[in-house]
Amino acid sequence: MSSYALIENRSNIKIVSSVLTSFLSNSSEIASLDVSKKSELISALLSDLDENGVQLKWSDDVRLLALQTLKTLGRNVKGCELLFSDKGFLILLSHTSLLSNDIADTPVAQEALTCIANALLLDESTRDLFEKHNCISKVCHGLKDDKISIKSQFLYSRILFLVTIKASPTIKQLIDDLEIIDILHNTINNLVKGISSSTIVEPLPITRVTLLNEQLKFLFNLMHYYSKIVLEEGQGKNQELSSKFEKLLPVIIKVITELPPPSPLPLGPPHSHAIHALLNFPVAPYKSIWFPPEQKSQQFALLDKFLEILKTMVLIAVDGDPDIIIENGQNKYGVNFDEVVTPLVALIRKLAEEDELARTIARSRLLPDDVDRSKPLEKGDNLSARLIRLMTSVMLPNLKDGASELLYVICDQDASSKQKAHSDKPINPITGQYLEDEAPSLSDMTDEEKEREAERLFVLFERLKKTGVMNVVNPVEEAIKSGKINDTIDDEKKEESD
Repeated sequence: MSSYALIENRSNIKIVSSVLTSFLSNSSEIASLDVSKKSELISALLSDLDENGVQLKWSDDVRLLALQTLKTLGRNVKGCELLFSDKGFLILLSHTSLLSNDIADTPVAQEALTCIANALLLDESTRDLFEKHNCISKVCHGLKDDKISIKSQFLYSRILFLVTIKASPTIKQLIDDLEIIDILHNTINNLVKGISSSTIVEPLPITRVTLLNEQLKFLFNLMHYYSKIVLEEGQGKNQELSSKFEKLLPVIIKVITELPPPSPLPLGPPHSHAIHALLNFPVAPYKSIWFPPEQKSQQFALLDKFLEILKTMVLIAVDGDPDIIIENGQNKYGVNFDEVVTPLVALIRKLAEEDELARTIARSRLLPDDVDRSKPLEKGDNLSARLIRLMTSVMLPNLKDGASELLYVICDQDASSKQKAHSDKPINPITGQYLEDEAPSLSDMTDEEKEREAERLFVLFERLKKTGVMNVVNPVEEAIKSGKINDTIDDEKKEESD
């Protein structure tokens, strides 16, 4: 690819097009390009793409190839100093129309926006450049235009997500001056309507669903950091801050209630992003939105959706012992259940904590009265058994705590809360099992049963050690090393022979 810099007449469309096309189709050449050659190539391309460069004699097709080459080279920060500099950033911006009064919705503009989005992701300093050149308002203006393509809307949304990934003055500017809340309200509402009513399969990778995902992620940044910024400035309270976003609550809820959940895991984008955004809204001031009273039969439809999604996710995540599945790498879905499910559990707990009827509904679904008490409550395949097993998980620490807090809340925050009894049989308050059906005590166990119990404890302690949370000593291992187990076995055999 060094041949590009050696082209005597780079205004020759045919030659430039041939060289760039060949380079982009040769992955091995791209991978083997050393840093100095990469820097040289980036410098040549930026020079040619400059406002007064040879690009003036190029067609849009050649400009597109040049930008695609920069995009490919810019995926690794090494050798991209010039591309990520003020000069390089300005050249990219010049091909997007963000520095002019017009909105360009062309392949060339989209490729330049993609290069900029990659730079914002890989080099934090470029986020300051984006703000420095006053491009934020133009991006918002672009999002207001419902005639621009899904791809351009996606790129604008991705850029806004990246420039708000940390607290900055841009966030207040977007909310207080640029009407971003109104813009998001309209775009998210239109996206939900379009997705729910469409039967057309959109071409990948950028669809209305991916655009919705990006806007929900951007919204989360806005809510999260705006509250922090304003509270630090002493300008408001949490409840007052949430009122700024109030009009967005109904349309975010529509994502959950009107769009079919992903499959096979129902807790994926856009539903997972919607849940993250919903966590920022209080319940009490907006009960009429969370639980619309005018729709009696559907008043708790949102909670029902949450509980159904939770049930499906728990049945998948807790198939047997969840820690063994994680420890053995048997999670075929490739997701971190501790990260994915915990926000949903927190949101259900929040709703149950602040509304009595919601709490009753959650309790009836998660801890039904008619449970099988012939065995400990954590045994079995039903939802309540799996939730209880989560409460002792070592490998899912956040989900363990979340499940414990949720069950505590739906039991009216009373650890001794009793459910309706369907039998007069005495119940073990620890295991929830009928006393007459309990396993024998240690003194009544056979040698085989004692050995199995020792193995179980050994595995549990080894698993706890692997987490690194604490330095624990495995008592079973210590007993084996000290010979106590062998001494015990010998003593028992001696007693039997006597």
